[in-house]
Amino acid sequence: MVNSRKARAKKNIISSLFGELIVILCGVIVPKLIIDAYGSESYGAISSITQFLAYITLLECGIGGVARAVLYKPLAQNDLNTVNVIMEEIKHFFKVVAFIFIIYVICLACAFKTISGISVLDWLSTSLLVLAISISVFGQYFFGISNEILLRAAQKKYVVNVASISCIVLNTISTIFLIFQGYSLLTVKFVSGIIFLIRPFILQRYVRKHYEICNVFLTEGKSYLTQKWVGLGQHISYFLHSNTDIVVLTLCTNLKIVAVYSLYNMIVSHIQNLTISFSSGMEAVFGDMLAREEKKELNDAFNIYEGIISIIAIILFSITLILIVSFVELYTQGVLDVDYKRPLFAFLMVLASLSYCLRLPYYAMVIAAGHFKQTNIAAYGEALLNLVLSIILVNEYGLVGVVIATLVAVWFRFIYYVTYLSENIFYRNKRLFYKRFLINTFNFTCNCFIGYKITELFNIDNYFQWAFCGCCLVIALSLVTIIFNFVFYKNDFQMIIGKLIK
Repeated sequence: MVNSRKARAKKNIISSLFGELIVILCGVIVPKLIIDAYGSESYGAISSITQFLAYITLLECGIGGVARAVLYKPLAQNDLNTVNVIMEEIKHFFKVVAFIFIIYVICLACAFKTISGISVLDWLSTSLLVLAISISVFGQYFFGISNEILLRAAQKKYVVNVASISCIVLNTISTIFLIFQGYSLLTVKFVSGIIFLIRPFILQRYVRKHYEICNVFLTEGKSYLTQKWVGLGQHISYFLHSNTDIVVLTLCTNLKIVAVYSLYNMIVSHIQNLTISFSSGMEAVFGDMLAREEKKELNDAFNIYEGIISIIAIILFSITLILIVSFVELYTQGVLDVDYKRPLFAFLMVLASLSYCLRLPYYAMVIAAGHFKQTNIAAYGEALLNLVLSIILVNEYGLVGVVIATLVAVWFRFIYYVTYLSENIFYRNKRLFYKRFLINTFNFTCNCFIGYKITELFNIDNYFQWAFCGCCLVIALSLVTIIFNFVFYKNDFQMIIGKLIK
């Protein structure tokens, strides 16, 4: 069982990492092709419609963590009857979600022309574009969502990743082909929608082959998803926290400032997602260990997980901090309407994202244990603190003000989770966190000092020199971080190496 769990964890991490690299690559190719072929306004319309449709996915995300939490124990005990009941509850919930989504899409399709003021498409074409994009969203979030939740709870997120990667690659290839063949934007997006409908069928076939899932009739007896609305509330608070900065900047500054924020945020978000991919599936591992009451194994797994995240995050974000401003300067050469060189803002944004990544093990443990209601104050407090501080600080400090608010809010939830885990769930000594915090801070500071000294050896005025400098930083700062962890966490580091080798 232990070896099987380790094997699945490795598959989850590798597939998530590979998938994130594919997303980054395809995310660079497709927008450029669409802008060149159909114009910036058409691409802007696609982005705007996608953002409008993203709000409905709050319902999916709200129940996902709750459903996985209640599935860990019956899966560990091979209790298929309970699994079937939970799966039926999930399906029933998403029937309601799908109905709401359809109504929302129809309203958006009818109103988007008026809302956006788009000029390159008439009302009918705009409405059809909304419907075409909604097919992709529907395929990714609603068809077969119960199967995805089951696979993630069963520590088989790699199956979901493979299905997603296949559809993303196929969509990119079809988009390139259709654009070069001169097809319309509507055709391109409708084909994309159809391609993403393949994903749920892949998941359904896998689940039918490997699990004895059958339809059951729900009674008015015990409900397993009693915290679904609590989970939804927490995810709404996270969604608000994640989008507070842009909303406040839009209302209180101007769109040029928003553009500066968006560019830096795009870079940092990719690094954050890349870091997260190294920890894919660990929540399910924690859930399985909690269900089996494997306390020692749980503590060891948590230490290893925290060590891996710390090593990866410190390396990636120290390199990001050193190179992000020079990259933005290269990227925005010739743009004179706003100053994109914002080193203090970049520093604070990197710190906020780094803190979020270092918090991941604690968040994963809370989700694995199903402690949603008990940690409401952390989720709502983070969102409220970010919003209030952003409003207070934005007029005086602009970009720097909103990112300070984000950093404070992230650390509020971080400290809360550290305290909560030490007093509940698996009673971890808080001194272990303080030690890790001090070592990570010292490691990050040394990385930045050494990194800036290395950059002084280069005259970065083109992408080749920037990339070469980046390669040198990767080697040097990885070595520094490995030395830090070997010196201060020798046993954990040896366990990490052992897990990677096996």
